[in-house]
Amino acid sequence: MASFFHCKRSQALWIHWSFQVWITLRRWLDEIGISFFECDSCQALHLPHMQNFDGIFDAKIDLVDNVVLFSALAEVKPSALLALSADLSAINASSLTVKAFIDIQDDNLPKLVVCQSLSIGPGVTMEQFAWFFRQSEEQISMVILEAGANQLLYKGEEEEPAAENVQYHFLH
Repeated sequence: MASFFHCKRSQALWIHWSFQVWITLRRWLDEIGISFFECDSCQALHLPHMQNFDGIFDAKIDLVDNVVLFSALAEVKPSALLALSADLSAINASSLTVKAFIDIQDDNLPKLVVCQSLSIGPGVTMEQFAWFFRQSEEQISMVILEAGANQLLYKGEEEEPAAENVQYHFLH
């Protein structure tokens, strides 16, 4: 019975700690001037300003165990999937901290997911978090901008066939 109580208490402490981390992350984002919103479905802190970078579909900060995960998603052209897959090793080798992979779901376009993580188990200061955030923002956006420059990303306005402006001339 004592071990069960200990397990429940540890779980309660973990939930409390996790809640405190979220409060701290929100406060720090406010202090460094970053706008965010919390999504009801995934509990992550979404970063709308990142969508201003060409090609970025979504960006967020998530807390997984003792790790803060900064990730951004970009939609990939289905025709570019093979080329992007071939480039993943080079993308991942080009940075020690930024990692990329492809997420393929049945009903959606494939997505390039680029992420960076910060282990917070031993603790982290606001200055360390701010540096991590800015570095992640810069490096992740560069990977996605490069993929866009190589025409690997889906851009809705380019992919839809343009409606031709057909004029009919009638002779009287």
